[in-house]
Amino acid sequence: MIIIIIIIIAIITITIIIINIMIIIIIIIIIIIIIIIIIIIIIIIIIIIIIIIIIIIAIITITIIIINIMIIIIIIIIAIITITIIIINIMIIIIIIIIIIIIIIIIIIIIIIIIIIIIIIIIIIIIIFFFFFFFFFFFFIISLNAQAVCGIEGRCCRLLTMYNYNTFAVQ
Repeated sequence: MIIIIIIIIAIITITIIIINIMIIIIIIIIIIIIIIIIIIIIIIIIIIIIIIIIIIIAIITITIIIINIMIIIIIIIIAIITITIIIINIMIIIIIIIIIIIIIIIIIIIIIIIIIIIIIIIIIIIIIFFFFFFFFFFFFIISLNAQAVCGIEGRCCRLLTMYNYNTFAVQ
C-alpha cells in the first residue's frame, strides 16, 4: 500500500510537473506569438510610416517641380511682355522718326515751292517792268526820230501815238 501510494504520489507529481512544463511551454509559445505579432505590427507601422514619408516627399518634390515650372512660365511670360514692349517702343520711335522726316520733307517742299513762286513772281515783275520800260523807251525813240525827220525835211510831221492793245500808229 505504501508503494502504491508512493507510485500514485509520484505519478501525480510527474503529471503536475508535466502539466507545469506544458503550461510553461504554452506560456512561452503565447509570449513568442505575442512578440512576433508585436514585431509584425511594428514592422507594418514602420512600413506605413516609410510609405507616408515617401508619399509626402513625393508630393513635396512634385509641388516644388510644379512651382519651378510655374516660375519658369512666369519668367517666360515676363520676358515676352518686355520684348513686346521693347519692340512696340522701337516701332513708336521709328514711326515718330518717319513722321518727323515726312514733316521736314513737306516743310522743305513747301519752302522750295514758296521760293519758286517768289522767284517766278519776281521774274514776272521784272519781265513786266522791262516790257513796259522797253515799250515806253521804244515810243520815246520813235518820237525823237519823228521830230528829227520833221526838223530835217522841213515838213510838219505830227506824231500820234495810239496805245491800244499794244498797237501804235505814226501819222
